[in-house]
Amino acid sequence: SSGINAEYGDLSFQVAEAPNVQVNRVVTIRELDQELHRHSALMTLDNKTDLKILTRFLNTEETVKEDDKPWYWDRLFTEVASELNSEWESMRELENGEIVR
Repeated sequence: SSGINAEYGDLSFQVAEAPNVQVNRVVTIRELDQELHRHSALMTLDNKTDLKILTRFLNTEETVKEDDKPWYWDRLFTEVASELNSEWESMRELENGEIVR
């Protein structure tokens, strides 16, 4: 191991260079909708599965649009954990024949 340290020096003070990655623009829902309706080839999957029924019932951008609001990890984690614990407790009570609140 002393041979490696002698060859490369003390690596604990060296900083790795960040990779240079090209970031592509994310396609909007509206653009995906327009492409879907413009190209009938997108209505089948693997030239076998007909997706027309599925695409007929997809929600529009307006129905799924939400206001942007920040997510706070601690609060989100607490909310999800609380919901999961409540569901698990209800399931345990049902399995044990207890009355569920």
